[in-house]
Amino acid sequence: MTNVKQIKHLVNEQMEAIQVSSATGGAILNGIKIAQRKKQRRSKIGFSLSAIAVLFLGFAFMTRISPAFAQIFEDVPGLGAIVAIVEYDRGVEDSVVNNYFEAIGVSVKENDVTFTLDAVIADATGMLLSYTLESPNPVNDYHLGDTVLLQNEEELGLAYVTSEHTQEDVIQKMESTIRISDPSGVIDYNNPDFTLKFSIRGEEDLKFVIPFELKNKVAKPKHYKLNREVVVEGQKFTVEQVKISPLHVAIDIKTDPQNDMVIFNFSSIKLQNERGNVWGSGSTSISSFGSADTTKRTIYLESNYFQESEELYLVIGDILAMPRDEREIVIDFDKKEVASISKQYPLQLEIIDESSFKVDFDNNLGFNQTIFTNGEDRNGRKVPLAISHRLSDTTNSQVFTLEQGTKNNPVTFVLQGYPNYLKNDTRIKVK
Repeated sequence: MTNVKQIKHLVNEQMEAIQVSSATGGAILNGIKIAQRKKQRRSKIGFSLSAIAVLFLGFAFMTRISPAFAQIFEDVPGLGAIVAIVEYDRGVEDSVVNNYFEAIGVSVKENDVTFTLDAVIADATGMLLSYTLESPNPVNDYHLGDTVLLQNEEELGLAYVTSEHTQEDVIQKMESTIRISDPSGVIDYNNPDFTLKFSIRGEEDLKFVIPFELKNKVAKPKHYKLNREVVVEGQKFTVEQVKISPLHVAIDIKTDPQNDMVIFNFSSIKLQNERGNVWGSGSTSISSFGSADTTKRTIYLESNYFQESEELYLVIGDILAMPRDEREIVIDFDKKEVASISKQYPLQLEIIDESSFKVDFDNNLGFNQTIFTNGEDRNGRKVPLAISHRLSDTTNSQVFTLEQGTKNNPVTFVLQGYPNYLKNDTRIKVK
């Protein structure tokens, strides 16, 4: 088996910034939970920084469902949560229709609350786990805790995206999913035995330990080596390869370290076949691994694994980028003033109090990427941030709070995203 400690190190380097695709059809994405489990203090990433979960709020039920999927849904218990995902991710639908899933049906009971692992879809990019929570008391009162996947009794350093159905009505049963992303190939499917540790918090904290075995063969990805260099307004990057698996399409991109601008994100990227069918960012998945400060990143799209195409193209649209020397913002919280900020790339920034500030973006910009992940005080110590997103009809606000406050002002923040778009329209033939 691959050295897990080495891979965890690589994952830690690559996951300083993780983008999550925005949801459609009434599903709202609030955050992600990164499981980087080491014995030292956990790094803080994403939207809220101690332990962050993804909630899909106001999930609309299916408006589109194929007859083939409907039949499988009737025949196999525990696929209710996957039904909601199918509305927004055709790769998941194709996996189920092509019987690429495994019914598990393992239940564990703690204090009258039953957790059932219903089914798993597994591939080279990770897993999608469907589960059910049942209780004589309202399950609405519970909140998600930690999620851990183990193999050979060792925690795997993976990213966990958990989607949860929330309803106004009091319910005693909830069907939901856990999506596990494996960007560095930590999971060894030659060893099919796993253990899922799942916790919920309410009047009492409950922990569930669920051993399970995957008996079905895991599909091998389809690899397409490209090594195609692209130049956009003087900024270079190379599309190295495309890997197509049942759950995701993974696109490996390397940016040129000599670029005078930092590339934050590829805001529009999709696969398109000869018939004009398009596969873009699935709304229920992590959209990319990597950050502005790493040269390599992996971008995820919904999968066309089970769809036959004679020709396949990668279409890359506008790119989010800005000059490297314009990224720093310095705030003195004692004086409640911004000591340094780019004049060419301004921010609508408001200092709220001695430990928090807010940045507003116009909704018309179509920008929802988290712009800061942490800060650095005058002594060079990292300053963890708690982050929340607030949406209104006109504004997308990001509120940042210094988790432990700081006495070592000023604090420097480095932008991990900014709504400056480089115009691009690149079309690369994949097959």
